[in-house]
Amino acid sequence: MVLKYQNMEPYITNIPSDNLIESALDRIDYLDAFAIRIPAIYEVSLPRLVKSFFYTIPTWCKLLLGLREVIAGMIGLKTASKVNVEEQLRNFSGTPGESIALFHVKGRSEKEILTSEEDKHLDFCLSFFGERKDDEFEITLATTVKINGWLGKVYWFFVKPFHKILVPVMLKRIAKHLQQRYELASVSK
Repeated sequence: MVLKYQNMEPYITNIPSDNLIESALDRIDYLDAFAIRIPAIYEVSLPRLVKSFFYTIPTWCKLLLGLREVIAGMIGLKTASKVNVEEQLRNFSGTPGESIALFHVKGRSEKEILTSEEDKHLDFCLSFFGERKDDEFEITLATTVKINGWLGKVYWFFVKPFHKILVPVMLKRIAKHLQQRYELASVSK
């Protein structure tokens, strides 16, 4: 059965209540949350949601991240250049202590996986939420940032506009990816 669902559009939202992300940093200089609702039939586990995020990164973003890795390495920031991301994705279960690239799982609840990284220029958290709401499944990506000094201010000045574009794009891509997975599973039955 192919289920067409046309209203899968990202929107700005509040961070779900009873979350881990809002207490993860000792100070929050930036906070946002974007969500998308998909048919409940596409519902996935939180680890699968995190994996879908990484599997669906657009090519233009991978190029920007590659540029970021080069520049970050030159100025002494943390990079994921020596990390086997494919292996991390293959083995990912969402357990605190696991990582995918620079996204380290710091906490987990029934509805949230909290990832974060701390560096000399800024600390960030990205939480992945998945929650059933009637006949829909709501996916929320929430971000908090703590800026550390002038380097963090300069870095975030350039990254923030891309962040505000990328997160809604990623939500739409995740929704499409989950729809395609469901359709493939339906065809193979």
